[in-house]
Amino acid sequence: MSRLLESSKEFRDKLIAKNVYNKNDIYSESHTNALSDGDNRGRGEVDGVIGTAEDINKRTELLAKNVFNKNNEYGQAGTV
Repeated sequence: MSRLLESSKEFRDKLIAKNVYNKNDIYSESHTNALSDGDNRGRGEVDGVIGTAEDINKRTELLAKNVFNKNNEYGQAGTV
């Protein structure tokens, strides 16, 4: 084994120890920190909602100002 490979294992073990995700708590698309469940971490879709809490709040704020909504959708013969 080369010196580079030997030293890289040592550094990898140190960095893995600092990582909050490990073999028992693997980060994936189904991890709670990846899902849009009301916190400011995940952005993955849950029940049709996508984005962090901040994303969702901003979207709601912008939609409130928009003349287009569920009752007056853009591209339909609605009133402006």
